[in-house]
Amino acid sequence: MDQPQSIGALLEQAVQTWGPRIALRRRREALKWSVLTWTELGQQVRALAAGLIDLGVRKGDRVALLAPTRLEWSLLDYAALTIGAVPVPIYHSQTTTQVLHVLKDSGASVLVVEGATLLEKVADRLDVLPDLKHLVVIEVMDLRGVPDAMLLDSLAQRGRRHLRESRGILDEAIADVSEDDLATIVYTSGTTGLGKGVRLTHRNVLAAIEALHSVMPVGVDDTTVLCLPLSHIYARMAQFSALSHGFCIAYARRVDLLSEVLQEIRPTFFFAVPRIFEKIYHQVVAGYRDLPPLLQAAVRRGINAAKEDAGIPVERSRRGGRLPGSKLGRKLADRGLQGVAGRTVFAPVRDALGGRVRFCVSGGAPLNVEVAGFFRMSGVEVLEGYGLTETMAAASINPLDDNRLGTVGRPLPGVRVRIAPDGEVLLHGDVIFEGYHNRPDETALILDDEGWLHTGDLGRIDDGGYLVITDRKKDLLITSGAKNVAPQRVEGALRMSPYIDDVMVFGDRRPYLVALITLVDGEVAKFAEGLELPTDDWSALLRDPRVASLIQAEIERCNGRLARFERVQRWRVLPRALSIAGGTLTPTLKVRRRAIAERNAPLIEAMYAELPPA
Repeated sequence: MDQPQSIGALLEQAVQTWGPRIALRRRREALKWSVLTWTELGQQVRALAAGLIDLGVRKGDRVALLAPTRLEWSLLDYAALTIGAVPVPIYHSQTTTQVLHVLKDSGASVLVVEGATLLEKVADRLDVLPDLKHLVVIEVMDLRGVPDAMLLDSLAQRGRRHLRESRGILDEAIADVSEDDLATIVYTSGTTGLGKGVRLTHRNVLAAIEALHSVMPVGVDDTTVLCLPLSHIYARMAQFSALSHGFCIAYARRVDLLSEVLQEIRPTFFFAVPRIFEKIYHQVVAGYRDLPPLLQAAVRRGINAAKEDAGIPVERSRRGGRLPGSKLGRKLADRGLQGVAGRTVFAPVRDALGGRVRFCVSGGAPLNVEVAGFFRMSGVEVLEGYGLTETMAAASINPLDDNRLGTVGRPLPGVRVRIAPDGEVLLHGDVIFEGYHNRPDETALILDDEGWLHTGDLGRIDDGGYLVITDRKKDLLITSGAKNVAPQRVEGALRMSPYIDDVMVFGDRRPYLVALITLVDGEVAKFAEGLELPTDDWSALLRDPRVASLIQAEIERCNGRLARFERVQRWRVLPRALSIAGGTLTPTLKVRRRAIAERNAPLIEAMYAELPPA
């Protein structure tokens, strides 16, 4: 069989290979799922692809997708790619200004929106988009008064008719797409402003799929749950990986329903971002804290025994005293307590993932080593990987049989990694993008003449050939004492407190570090109720000295894991949680550092105006 030269050709091959097997699952309501086989997936994609051709969409034309993760998103993505059109994902959580920027900059001729709510973002601004010719709406609604608009079902009907009337037209379109053709333009989430359009070719996508195929231990009998935004390259790469592995994808359209979906689908592996793993970790730890003191002590000792078996360092302050008796007796006792910990703490982790998960893949942001270790002790390896939008999210990943916590794994086949003299990670290979859309100057800053991508991340290669990412180059803090501080490491340590939700550290050219934090409302409320403090006035509760003492104690406990110069000396609680809608988080839940720093400059300065720490 010839090597596919495009995503459309690879999809055709997948359909022929796995025809009657289930490819996609969609949740209609609780416990009720509909399915698409690979054959049905191929048929629906071909109908939509022919419908786009009938609209006048041709190779190279941009098709913008403004919708949350759902089955139709994947169908439209594949349909556009099949005919050589260029899908342009847009985060459904973005503002009207951001949406219009992507539509204008990409020159999209077709816009697909989920329904009325998202249509409102652009409905009264369509006149400023001269390139936009057609509007497609996924959900059924009244389109009277909306010019050049049609429902997705109508597009598919047009496509099926076009396939009957013009036999061979779709096969000709597929054959006309080559590896060097532009596949997609993905706009970065923009932690500092409007995103840049990353131009990725079919060669880039195919190279990433092939590289992951050689290291991902999954196949046609596996099932995963996709809850991440398909507008982000990480989720899209998970979608594309199914083309070479044949696994089934079940869509979790809402993150708040993820736990229910995991229980219903019971996936065998799972893609997620660190924030999801952290939430599961804290949920389980919260249950541990509710145990009686004697059982807590037994579970704690069992956890430490499990840590030793897993090769995870045990903090001596937490190990407790030695049990009396011989070494063998203590070992047997530890085994028994390890069983208690397994039933009390580790089993709930496996249950939370549905009970069948063999491993998870983490990407998009750094994963806390303690969280990864906790999952390992629960019998679930979390394979941390690394990649950028500019590399199709595929640069390195940990192998299942040799997962080294604290690293992002070994380079994928075909990817070369080099560390620059200043510590910056450089990447080379077929996964590297061709440049930024309409921004040649910015392309030249990140992509050198030899094709090396300057990632902006700082890192090193360890003695086993594993890549370790320490921080973003632009985020590195240098204190007035000339100490280099990686803020992600400090922030990750503080987030290990069950009471701290988000945290952002400052200290560049300053004598010490300070932090702005948000709290886990439920855990703080539980603490307050235990002291019979009123919780109806949240602002007053946060000013209560007992709550302040709790947070200070948590900061000090987490500081104990850090070097002296990395420790946070002052902190303040922000009145509201960080959010995408509030402009303090990107759609992929990364903190918008510049926005937070600018909004809270007086608060930050006030912490430095206090007397310096003793």
